[in-house]
Amino acid sequence: MMEFYRVWRILAGNKWVLIGLPIIATCVGLGLTYVLPEQYESTALVLVRPFEDIKFNSSGGDKKEIPDFPVNLSAPIDALSKTYKEEISSPAVAVKIVDTLQLHVKKPKEYENSFELIVDKVKTWFLSTVRTLRNYFKYGRDIHASPFELAVEAVEANLLVTATKDTYAFGIAYRSSNPKEAAAVANMAAKIFLEDSSEAYRSESARAREFIETQLADSRKALEQARAAILAYKNSGGTFDLKSEYNEMIKSVSDLESTLAKTEVKLAGRRLLAERTHIKESPDVIADQGEIAELKQQISTLRAQLAAYPEKETQMDALVLAERIAEQNYEFFLKRYDEARIKESATVTEIRIASSAVPSLYPVKPLKYMYAGLSFAMALGVAIGWALLMETFAPRVRTVRDLDDKVGVPVLGAIPPLKPSWWTVGT
Repeated sequence: MMEFYRVWRILAGNKWVLIGLPIIATCVGLGLTYVLPEQYESTALVLVRPFEDIKFNSSGGDKKEIPDFPVNLSAPIDALSKTYKEEISSPAVAVKIVDTLQLHVKKPKEYENSFELIVDKVKTWFLSTVRTLRNYFKYGRDIHASPFELAVEAVEANLLVTATKDTYAFGIAYRSSNPKEAAAVANMAAKIFLEDSSEAYRSESARAREFIETQLADSRKALEQARAAILAYKNSGGTFDLKSEYNEMIKSVSDLESTLAKTEVKLAGRRLLAERTHIKESPDVIADQGEIAELKQQISTLRAQLAAYPEKETQMDALVLAERIAEQNYEFFLKRYDEARIKESATVTEIRIASSAVPSLYPVKPLKYMYAGLSFAMALGVAIGWALLMETFAPRVRTVRDLDDKVGVPVLGAIPPLKPSWWTVGT
């Protein structure tokens, strides 16, 4: 309690400093708001909706994709908005904006009175001085910049990109001393972003289509070669359908064996008749023997051909399998080629401008109450610190209690200050 009372006495003793310095600082802060250029902010709202990309098969799932940007599953949630921010804030976009809107070309201004002209010149001088001092502090010298480069720097510094939480929308804002210029730059930035995204989408689709077109031509050649190999194999072996030919050959062997059995029975009967009649070389016996030998030769030839059929079937199956794989590859690339052509000719509707920027009616800075309040608070803090610091280095006796602390003995009384009265003034 004693310390608080002592601090209060110190502050009361420096009341004019505590009153005067904040008032002066508040006036300076308010005056600074009239020197600093007013900043107007306009925002264009851009909507980027994830879309379901064209699938090559039905088993591809329903995974959502973002156009033109490879998104890793382990990427942070705000990675997309940061990517858009870096893209829109890039120097290339700023150069396009300045070149399109001709921001580096100074337009003649009309002033209602001389005061506005003086204020504008003071603002221009202030900004130029600040830039010069910044260059000296950073680089040790003043670096000259052309009006175009200054305009690009201004666009890069004042172009803001903010993502709206829990939505697929983000805002492109721009601050300028001219509200119409702020709206024009914000809308142009949104338009350039939309055009660049569409162009990148079409360019990527064109590259994919060209690549798939090459793969389609290769798969078509592979299919034609596989079909030609099957046809050449069939022509070389004089075969068309191995299975039907195999079954037909088995049937022929069976018929020949049945005929051979009958002929052998007939030959046995004629030999028995020849023995009874004592005929040694019967013409019928000789004919049957020749027929039997020919039948055995035919059966042997057919069985040799049947033994080679498994190897032929294996080779034929390999050729058919190669043809089937080549045909599947061709159909796959043909489907992808059709999808790529559709994708290339499609219009990107997932990125669009939801709301265009309009000129703002009220400036966003400098706000007079903020400058005045901050100036007052800072000056008051400086004044309090100065009063306490001066009391530490040069203490003063203001009351009887201060004297008790200094001399260390009790004070019995105090003579009040004597003021001359009106009747003693002349004596």
